[in-house]
Amino acid sequence: MSRRIGKSPHPRDAVIVQAIRTPLCRARKGGLAKLPPATLLSAVLRGVLLKDPQQPKGEEGCEDYSVPPDAVEDICVGNVMSPPTAAVSFRMAALAANIPHTTSISTTNRQCSSGLQAIANIAHAIQCGSINIGIGAGVESMSMNPMHKAYEMFPPEVDWDEMQSCKNSKQIMDCAIPMGVTSENVSKKYHLDRTTLDQFAAKSHQKAAKAQSLGKFKSEIVPIGDIAQDDGIRPNTTADKLANLKPVFDKKNGSTTAGNSSQLTDGAAAVLLMSREEATKRKLPIMGVWKSFAVEGVPPK
Repeated sequence: MSRRIGKSPHPRDAVIVQAIRTPLCRARKGGLAKLPPATLLSAVLRGVLLKDPQQPKGEEGCEDYSVPPDAVEDICVGNVMSPPTAAVSFRMAALAANIPHTTSISTTNRQCSSGLQAIANIAHAIQCGSINIGIGAGVESMSMNPMHKAYEMFPPEVDWDEMQSCKNSKQIMDCAIPMGVTSENVSKKYHLDRTTLDQFAAKSHQKAAKAQSLGKFKSEIVPIGDIAQDDGIRPNTTADKLANLKPVFDKKNGSTTAGNSSQLTDGAAAVLLMSREEATKRKLPIMGVWKSFAVEGVPPK
């Protein structure tokens, strides 16, 4: 492993040669709300292989690809909220993106870091020599698959009596705590007060609005129909305006509101990775080198 993460370039280094995304739009109210996840995924799987990811669908020829679809050996897609049939719809999405049936595809779920885990899976396969070219992707439609309905339709399949009889039953049952409540727990643990969170959120919107106005996001976005930019950025948001919103989960002493939380979002992204040797052979620019990756569990609460 030291050879892989050292400073000296190595032929089996996993390198990133392209990274694109759809617009990130508000769930239920945004421009992508009526589109299934497979449609979003197909757009980025197609676009990440093109020299011009914004090229209209149906107009691409062999010369338009930076990497031909049949050169991709494996795809891993990070996803949390889709139903069990997602594995089928995602395979259909890959085929619809002109990627041949000889390219394998899998899904992974590590909750909010599922897309990152998908990239890690592909990078590790490249580093160990299992494949030379792959795509790590992520997709979510919280319009089509809202969180609260998922838990209603697919509650945890466990023996609740058995779980509650375990010595560590408190920690086991904490796994069912909603994410908003865990947000409040983290804020209290690290002494993050409401003012600090509101100021951070307002500044985040202001930075995003400025970047959008300067066209900083344009090259990384694959338009979906006539939707070509993120629609959840609020340029006029201020900390004072956010201070007027009521906490959602701890209504008396809470700090988490609809204004200082990340929005519920519809969107997809894809990263094209390959070995350094392959990128050099194809004369593709290297955007980044995947060095290493680590995970660690935390208490469910």
